[in-house]
Amino acid sequence: MTDSLVDGDVQTALDAFAELPDWLALVTAPGRVTESLRRFVPELGASGFGPSGATVDRLRAKGTEWLVHCRVETIREGRPSETVLVGRLLPPGSAPAPEDSTVPFGEPGWRCYLPDLRLQLEVEVADGALPALPSLVDARSAATFLQQVLRDAGHEVTVAGCTPDVVRYKPGSRCTIVYRMDYGGAPGPDPLVVKTHQGDKGRTAWEAMRALWASPVAHDGLVILAEPLAYLPDDRVLVQGPVPGTRTLKDLARDALTDGSVDRLDELRESLRGTAMALAALHRSGAEYGRAMAWDQELAEVREVLERLDHSVPSLSAAAAPLLDRLERLHASAPPDPLVSAHHDFRPAQVLLHEGRIGFIDFDGACRAEPALDLGRFRAKLRDIGISAFCATGRPPVGDALEGHLRLLDDLCDDFLDAYRRAARVTADRVVLWETTDLLTGLLHAWTKVRTARVGPRLAILRHAAGAPALLSP
Repeated sequence: MTDSLVDGDVQTALDAFAELPDWLALVTAPGRVTESLRRFVPELGASGFGPSGATVDRLRAKGTEWLVHCRVETIREGRPSETVLVGRLLPPGSAPAPEDSTVPFGEPGWRCYLPDLRLQLEVEVADGALPALPSLVDARSAATFLQQVLRDAGHEVTVAGCTPDVVRYKPGSRCTIVYRMDYGGAPGPDPLVVKTHQGDKGRTAWEAMRALWASPVAHDGLVILAEPLAYLPDDRVLVQGPVPGTRTLKDLARDALTDGSVDRLDELRESLRGTAMALAALHRSGAEYGRAMAWDQELAEVREVLERLDHSVPSLSAAAAPLLDRLERLHASAPPDPLVSAHHDFRPAQVLLHEGRIGFIDFDGACRAEPALDLGRFRAKLRDIGISAFCATGRPPVGDALEGHLRLLDDLCDDFLDAYRRAARVTADRVVLWETTDLLTGLLHAWTKVRTARVGPRLAILRHAAGAPALLSP
């Protein structure tokens, strides 16, 4: 059994993560950017806003800066119009912002500074990081492209048309588009999924999916995987077939945990066991792909995030140091298991449920790693879902209710790990190591992405999970 990871000194140090500073939290407060733009941009105050005003849809630490992405709804000549603004949040002590421009609002070159929020904003230019995006969202050019992809992949079909739906888009980073297909004559795969990334994640997913598709795991019925159809390296575009699924395991977990009925929780337990069996099959596949990922690398990434935060909130690295010291000791005392074919980003949102079957998606980070990586990350995300689901309802659990809910999540996580260990080997202390590390990472990202509502719940989860004795004995 592993001793408690966290003692009183560690718990006290974690108090530093309980609350974001006002200068950081204020930007995402409802209505604040709208109010500030009306106050400091006379042109907008005169023309008025549409009903949604200004929405900050992204604020995050990157390097030494805090980058912001904002959508502004205005009314122009009676018509609604949207302008996308990007810029920086300047921490206290930063160099003064440049002077505002004289260019009309919404035009290239427009910029301003909102002193009450310390926000420097300008109009976003085209997304040069994703050069293929314009043609991918155009239905006509996409249909021509997909026709060639399907023929090259061996599907003798005729694409009469398609309907693109952008389901996920992070400017400058990645975009996922789902196409409902219209075939003339013989049917083909439907829907198709296309992803374009700023970096090499598309290539990583392509190589992993091809290796898995060529192995028995893709066809033995334990787990459903998408057919890899094409990868265009010059445009960084990945095309894949469908994975049937009426809902995600994340949706089921959220519904079951907020409902709390025995039947719904039993359904969740059964799906967790099926997911564990499917993950064991993936790990046993023998597929060779990607880089090898070790916990030392994960620790380095955690320290890099802390270093980013230290530029503007210097106390956080010191606050995390006692817990990181305990994790390093656990890592030294429990050698890692042999590497397997890992998913890397495995969590309930990547599990699709369909008529009693399990499907896995999103192999963008696929790698070779010890099995505890996938297991620990999954358990950490399940805990996060369990708490955030209640927070979203407006009735977050506190006191005894919180403790009871956290113990229920312990039980579900243990059920999942038990089911996996009936099918494949893993060292329980390594699962504790990866899970606790991922919980700390989740708390740090609540800071770097300024998700104020998630800071408290994630800190509570970390305290509970990391402060308990070993979850299971090896």
